[in-house]
Amino acid sequence: MTIALSVLLIGVATALRLFSTFSFLLLMTAVLAGIGIAVAGPLISGFIKEYFPKYSSSMIGVYSAGMGVGASLSAGLVVPAMYSFHNSWNAALSIWALFAVIGIVVWLPIIKKSSVRGKKEGESINQKNQLPWSNRYVWLLMIIFGLQSGVYYSLATWLAPKVQEIGFSATYAATVATVFSIIQMICSFIIPILINNSLSRKPWIILCALFSFVGIITLMTGNISPIISAILTGIGAGGLFPLAMILPLDATSTPRDASQWTAMIQFGGYIISGVIPMLVGAVKDITNTYNIAFFALLFILAALMLLTLKVRNKQEPNPHLNEVKISNM
Repeated sequence: MTIALSVLLIGVATALRLFSTFSFLLLMTAVLAGIGIAVAGPLISGFIKEYFPKYSSSMIGVYSAGMGVGASLSAGLVVPAMYSFHNSWNAALSIWALFAVIGIVVWLPIIKKSSVRGKKEGESINQKNQLPWSNRYVWLLMIIFGLQSGVYYSLATWLAPKVQEIGFSATYAATVATVFSIIQMICSFIIPILINNSLSRKPWIILCALFSFVGIITLMTGNISPIISAILTGIGAGGLFPLAMILPLDATSTPRDASQWTAMIQFGGYIISGVIPMLVGAVKDITNTYNIAFFALLFILAALMLLTLKVRNKQEPNPHLNEVKISNM
């Protein structure tokens, strides 16, 4: 139910953009939508943990790819939508509330099934809902999540300007950024499926980090086509995000714990990841070159690989959590 309410909040906030004629109102719709996203994200991890304990990696891949495809489609189609609505940005921004309506309609059978299941299992309402602040391992996963997201946001922000700095045109730089996004989306779907039966995530995280590491180096040297760099960094980023999302599911035994761990990891992780692109931009302003700024990303990836050595293996699924097929929901 909470997930449905969060989606409803996102839909209402998006629809209100039709009437947001002032910048303050537009900003408030973003705040409301952000609250809905922040609440729904960790709960979806708990939902996956409860209903797909044996296929959590694959479902995280579907989740990650869905976010990427949705974001890309909306960003790419908003301008054509604006022209369709007689150059109205308000209408073009609000039309995406229809997806929230579709999401709620699809989610209604799941709500009904979950309610029946909850009554049968006699879930206790007295369980504590506290974030695991005292758990050192959660802090480790938070840092890992923050570092990998920070590298991704930095590449998404500064990849095209770096390509232009090398001497390529703005059109070519945009093409490189598009290739990076496409490869990232594809890998965010494929890699989690490949590792579904793997108990150790360490080699996969390190391998993806190495792809990004090598891709950034080739971009800095300028001796290889930036398209190759975009492919390498796209593979790395596409694998690291879902892998970081999978780790709290691997380490917990109940859906409640999975949601609480994910909430804490994303809370601190997104703060970390939001700072890193700004630092990259600040270093570029100071040094007047992206090479030194991108060298900082190499340092972050190296730190990420070292921290990965402390990642624990996947726990076996809880036998009391019976997988439920979508067709039965």
